[in-house]
Amino acid sequence: MNAHRTPHDGLADHRATTPELQREIDSIYSVQLDHVTKDFGGGVLGLDDVNLGFRTGGITVLLGLSGSGKSTLLRHINGLHTPTSGRVRVLGHDLGTLGKRDLRAVRRDIGVIFQSFNLVGPMSVLENVCAGALGSLRGPRISLMMYPKSVRREALEKLDRVGLAERAFQRADTLSGGQQQRVAIARALMQHPKVLLADEPVASLDPVSAIDVITLLQQISAEDDLTVIGSLHQVQLAIDFADRIIGLRGGKAVLDRDTAGLSAEEASQIYSSVSGLDEQSDAPVAEAAGRAGVR
Repeated sequence: MNAHRTPHDGLADHRATTPELQREIDSIYSVQLDHVTKDFGGGVLGLDDVNLGFRTGGITVLLGLSGSGKSTLLRHINGLHTPTSGRVRVLGHDLGTLGKRDLRAVRRDIGVIFQSFNLVGPMSVLENVCAGALGSLRGPRISLMMYPKSVRREALEKLDRVGLAERAFQRADTLSGGQQQRVAIARALMQHPKVLLADEPVASLDPVSAIDVITLLQQISAEDDLTVIGSLHQVQLAIDFADRIIGLRGGKAVLDRDTAGLSAEEASQIYSSVSGLDEQSDAPVAEAAGRAGVR
């Protein structure tokens, strides 16, 4: 890790942390992984002793090849996976100590956008965005008009924010890929999230649309003091997007550095580090992870 990175970005042993110090840490780091290991069995580690803190309001990109542990790490942050050992702390809560109800409450503060958008194609754009508020509503909603007027109004505001207010009543599956991802961002914003997870958010997009989506996420993060943690394959896009890059390989965090002032030569070295070109002996582990579906 870089010498200029603060000590807690590689987390200290939580057993020596007082409640007062932990509250101070929580105010600085929205997400903390304390020596997290995920063992999927068969010799495949999805995460291998990952010890990281993610700063509130920062944009961090997890960079690595398929099988490196990027998606596995994101799933631990929103409670879809539980670690084999270690702890995950999000927004002041140790996820491993929470019951189902409290875990759902924390997850309402964590927005997620996906590579495949996960929109309901036949529904209107507006109804897809309104669905982002379902976690705070009681009972099912089977049509747009079953959402409260206040929710519909807010959904239109979110669509305007992502530049798609004029598409509100268009079927979602008639939009371009870039437009669909912006709708997915608007839907996530309906949760009023404090943390936004972006799992390969531009992998399905053309280069121009990818830059548009990345720029929008940067703007929203800055305006809302939103902590964004995303995964990417592309080094240059990660440098342009993020404040910080964490390189993963075989479930290990092999690189952690700020992007400010990063040169083309250093970017090339980053690719070598996270791809394993400098350590070909890791190839069997990466191949096994890929077969196990660990990303």
